[in-house]
Order: sequence, then structure tokens, then C-alpha cells
Amino acid sequence: MRMRMAVTDAVDTSREPERARVSGPRTRVAGVDVARGLAILGVFIAHMGVPLAAFLAPTADLADPAVYVDHAAEGFGGTVVSWVGTAVSGRSAALFSFLAGLSLVLVAGRTRPGTREDRNRIRVKVAVRAILLIALGYALATLGSLAVILHFYGLFFLLAIPLLWLRIRHLLAVGAAVLLIGPQAALVPYVSEYLPWSEGGYSSGLEAGSDAEWEEWDAKWEEKWDDPEWVAEQEAKWEEEPVDKPLFDVDYLETPLDLVLLGIYPAVVFMAYVIAGMVVGRLDLRALRTRLWLLGGGVAMAVVGYGTSWLLLNPFSGVLPGDENLYAQLFAAYSHSNTTLEVVGNTGVAVAVLGLCLLVADRARILLYPLAAAGAMTLTLYAVHGIGLWALFHVPTDTGWGEFLATYTVEIFFLVALVAAPLWRRFLGAGPMERPLTWTANTVSRRLVPTPTAAVHGHADPPGPAHDPGPGRSPDGAASPDDR
Repeated sequence: MRMRMAVTDAVDTSREPERARVSGPRTRVAGVDVARGLAILGVFIAHMGVPLAAFLAPTADLADPAVYVDHAAEGFGGTVVSWVGTAVSGRSAALFSFLAGLSLVLVAGRTRPGTREDRNRIRVKVAVRAILLIALGYALATLGSLAVILHFYGLFFLLAIPLLWLRIRHLLAVGAAVLLIGPQAALVPYVSEYLPWSEGGYSSGLEAGSDAEWEEWDAKWEEKWDDPEWVAEQEAKWEEEPVDKPLFDVDYLETPLDLVLLGIYPAVVFMAYVIAGMVVGRLDLRALRTRLWLLGGGVAMAVVGYGTSWLLLNPFSGVLPGDENLYAQLFAAYSHSNTTLEVVGNTGVAVAVLGLCLLVADRARILLYPLAAAGAMTLTLYAVHGIGLWALFHVPTDTGWGEFLATYTVEIFFLVALVAAPLWRRFLGAGPMERPLTWTANTVSRRLVPTPTAAVHGHADPPGPAHDPGPGRSPDGAASPDDR
């Protein structure tokens, strides 16, 4: 299963960037939360299928929770299901990573804090969040219910700490280097066998023959599909396989090399999304001109990324020298291909989605409140959906209740996100996972980087307008533990 997505959700303090002059307390940027809400719904679709697919594509077999919706279903409904599934696959993860970078800048403040203690406190706070995300991600990964992204996000946060207060031009330079080098580094294990000087290389030990094996398996099914005895034999083998797995299975865990290079969300690729979010976070997100530029510029980037991939792999495919398989790997832009062109296209989609959400959120705040509330609790919702999927695998589907849960899994999680999350947010504040994470990060940062003694005794100069935190704010510009 591929996600796309875990989670900027850990950063529950999406605040307006710190301005040169602070006139009062800062409030949440509603459009950022709405964008996060769309991202978590995209994660649900990527992992559990398209909502109402049972009605749109009735030919799909939804009785087994391990069976995905048949995106090849015929008719208008099947087309809708296919388009929606394709639209969110991979892009939800990119959107989350982009918003993670944006949120890091909002937490750190758009301008460099005035004292070394302030900066160190923010660094510690981000590092604590990262460590907690890594621990939570690995714990969730042991369930084996989905491809967890949280521990990847934790690594992204750690890598972003040195970039928090770089100038925009320096951020752009680092982002461009990651965009050009990172995807190529991640693809080396998969394309080395196509290079003229390679005899299989590293990829022969990692992925060699995987495509051929799948093609052979598909061909065998095509050949034997009309043989009921063979089909029954294969189905019997599946039924004999153990369904129940240990609650905590370390076989599902990624190695540090997977987090950096070989995993489904490698840092060498996904840091490009994070840095793009950090660049956008430096802009004035409340300005109409900025929002329009984000929408238009994002669409243009998406067209360049996906369009260039299509041109190179279709009209110009016969012009390029060398092995076509090599170019199919390097210039692809399909979901999780992790190429430079896919990153450009996905970043464009993320930027455009943010621009659109910023434009719409302030004008339809009440209407979009359920989506924004879900976006403010994405860490909780992500963890709940991972645990829920694991539990669903252990529900027998031969009962009416079990079949209902298996068929309408994604609809149930949509209701949780758009009904339960807003109610929790309205009456209880921060989510049950966001609150302790924020409290822990704030507490550790204060303990490790205490306020200077002079300030405690009242001898420090009062904060100036450039870094006055305002009511309910900690000096580093992030929300205080009581400000939910």
C-alpha cells in the first residue's frame, strides 16, 4: 500500500508568519488547515479506496478489505473512481511534505529571532517533534497495515533544522540542488542495470527481475483463468496463508538507509517538497496577490512537470538515444516514481492547492470548518486510520457487520474526519495526539534552553516590536501550551 502521506499533522501550530511588526496575537491560517484536511482525505482514498465506489463502480469486489477498488471498472462510475484515485495517489504525500515545510517556517517565524536562546529553543522544539514522530512512525509501522510516513517526516524535520532561517535565495539554491540530485540518487538502484557500462549493478540485488516476475504471473493468470481447478488451487493457497500476524512485527520496519534513499518516501527526494514549503512560508500568505500567484504558478509548474514527462516518453521517445527503459525510469511522472519531473509536477499541485485553499477559506470559513478542523488534527486522524486498518484485517468478512465495514471503510473514516474531528476541535481543543506532542516539545525546549536569569529578575530589555510574542505566545513565536 502506498500513501502518500503522514504528516505535517504533527505540526499543530500553523500560525501566520512573524511579521516585521506585530500588532497583536496571531491566528491560525485557515487555508493551511483546509489544505491539510484535503491531504488527509487523500490519504484515506489512497489507502482505502474512493468514497461511494460501491455505487459508482458496482463491479468492484469490496467485500475483502485487502482488495482495492477496481479502477478499471467500465462506465462513467468506473471513470470517476479511476480519476479520483489517480489524482490523490502520491500527491497527498507531496502535499503533506510541502505543508510540513510551510508549518516549520510558521513555527520558527518568518524572521530570524533576536536572541540565540530563542533560536535554540525553536531548534530543540522541532528536534523533539521529529524524535517523537520517528518513534510513533516506527510503532505504527509494526502493525503492517500501511506504508507509514511519520518516521520519514521526523527525519525531514531534523534535516530542515539548519535551513530554518536561511534567506529565500539560499533556500531556493538548496531546493534546486535537492531537486536535481536527489531523485537521481534514489533511482540509481533501479536504473543501473540499464546503463551501458553496467552488468546489473546494485539493482540486480534489489529489484532485478521484479517486473519480469509480475509479467510472468499475469501471463499465467491470463492463460489459466478458464481453468477452474487451477484457480481454486491458487485461492486455496491464499486461504492457507496465515492471516493473523503479530501485533508488533519488526519485519515491517525500514532501515535508516530506507529513510534516506531506498524507501517509498526517501528524504533525498521529499526534502524538495519540504524546502518548497519553507520558501512559500516566507511569503505573506494573507495577501491576495500572493494567493493568486500561488494558484497560477502552481498550475504552471504542474503543467511543466507532467507535460515534459509526457512529451519525453511519447512524441520524443524515439528520438532519445539509449535504452528506452532507462528513460522510462528517469522521466516518468506517475505516482511515487520519485523523479525530478514528478517532484516538479507534484510541487505545482501542492502550491496550487494551497493558493486555492487560501483564497476560498476566508470566504467560506463556516462551510469549510469541518475540513479545517480535520486538517488541524491530521496526526490523530492518520494514527487512527492506521490502527483502524489493522483492526479491520482481523474482522471476519463472512458476517453482515464485517462485510459492511469492509465495503464502506473509507466512508466511515470520512465521517470520523468531517464529523468527529470538528466536534472534538470545537469542544476539546487540540487533538488527543497533537496536544501531548506540543506539550512535550514546549516543555523540553524550556528545560534545555531556559530563559536567561536576567530576564527572570526583570533586568532584561522588554521585547521590541520585531519579536513581541503577543498574548498567549511563547517568545519563539509558536503557540504556548495553553494556546490551542
